[in-house]
Amino acid sequence: MDESRSDKVRKILQLEGRAATLRASYESTLARIAPARHKAEQLLQQARALEVTLTPYELSQLRRARSGV
Repeated sequence: MDESRSDKVRKILQLEGRAATLRASYESTLARIAPARHKAEQLLQQARALEVTLTPYELSQLRRARSGV
């Protein structure tokens, strides 16, 4: 049963193949960057934990530094 496929069917199969390739690439990239994202979240959590221990003067210093003053 060797039927020739219509142009539309070939186009659909081509698009699905490209989509599968892009999805695989996307998922591979996500897997590679997940550890970096996790580390960034850990560092931000540590910064927040330290921030709540600041004195009022240190807190004002931090706010000035963040605002670029």
